[in-house]
Amino acid sequence: MRVYLFIGTTAELIKMSPVIRELRDRKINFKLITSGQNEILFDEFIDYLGPVKPDISFGYKSNKSSMIYFVLWAVRTFFAGLVSLRKEFTGINKENVYFVVHGDTISSLIGALMASFYGLKIVHVESGLRSYNFFEPFPEEISRFIISRLANINFCPNSWCVGNLKSAKGIKINTSQNTLIDIFMAAMKDIKKTHLSIKLPKKYFVLVVHRQEHVIFSREKTKEIFWHVLKNEDNLACVLIMHKLTSDFLNSFGVDTKLLVRRGVIPVPRLSYFRFMKVIAGAQYFITDGGSNQEEAFYLGKPCLLLRKRTERIEGLGGNVVLSKLNKQTISKFQKNYKKYQRHRVRSKISPAKIIVDYLRI
Repeated sequence: MRVYLFIGTTAELIKMSPVIRELRDRKINFKLITSGQNEILFDEFIDYLGPVKPDISFGYKSNKSSMIYFVLWAVRTFFAGLVSLRKEFTGINKENVYFVVHGDTISSLIGALMASFYGLKIVHVESGLRSYNFFEPFPEEISRFIISRLANINFCPNSWCVGNLKSAKGIKINTSQNTLIDIFMAAMKDIKKTHLSIKLPKKYFVLVVHRQEHVIFSREKTKEIFWHVLKNEDNLACVLIMHKLTSDFLNSFGVDTKLLVRRGVIPVPRLSYFRFMKVIAGAQYFITDGGSNQEEAFYLGKPCLLLRKRTERIEGLGGNVVLSKLNKQTISKFQKNYKKYQRHRVRSKISPAKIIVDYLRI
């Protein structure tokens, strides 16, 4: 059996790290391929995975926030990958070769297309999520839809996701949870030992605004919502996670760190996964436009407001998670009554990573 894992972002590594750990624990050889979509911060996972580095890697995408640069990088990476991987996949028995992609990034789509070209078995982890709108999340919803049509094996985090793949040809396997639950449980186990280099107030809420369809394509609307969130909270400090796209977004309308601090905002650089989970766990509530953040809030039982019109996930909806649909009244109501959305933390004995590796070994 040969296993290839294809990833392009640190966010993908977070969810694929339990699979990598499971493969290592069972001494199953695998190769890790990185697309270059973002710089992947492997050092952040040394305590969880040990040393890890890619076996094959492609050139990094430009940091410029431009759709043209992004498309050029994607096309270049696809064709460069076909050429450079030809020797790797020529003349091998492809019956037991698994090419694993995760989720919905453009990297995952590139990887699935490469694997399809070479006739490999495509394994899609976190398959079946749907917002049923190709423009949110964009371009992820399109990527996920295409990958599910190419995949031979779909590992779905719940029965709803399995049902979304009725028309897909591949095998569907319900892992009951996302692989994120594996690393989440590890983070909760070590939360007291996790050190934060920043000092946070006793009571605060966390704000994440970083999706490109919001901070690039709907910049003015996002600006309006951003200030509404801040003006609507008088009692709690705001911890703002400063992703690069967040910084670019704020700079585009003249907001710097000093102005944020004067408005009672605590700008915090992007954190490693374990530190980020400690910050979220200590918050009163969580406002975010991130999909994976929805799952993390659900696992924590933390009151969570999604700054999105649609979500491709069901975790927490009707419980601790409120979909704002970017409605100001909904946002205000949540911030005023956030305590009623508090739930118990999820405690799971299921390991999706073990389910995945068990199946591939059959």
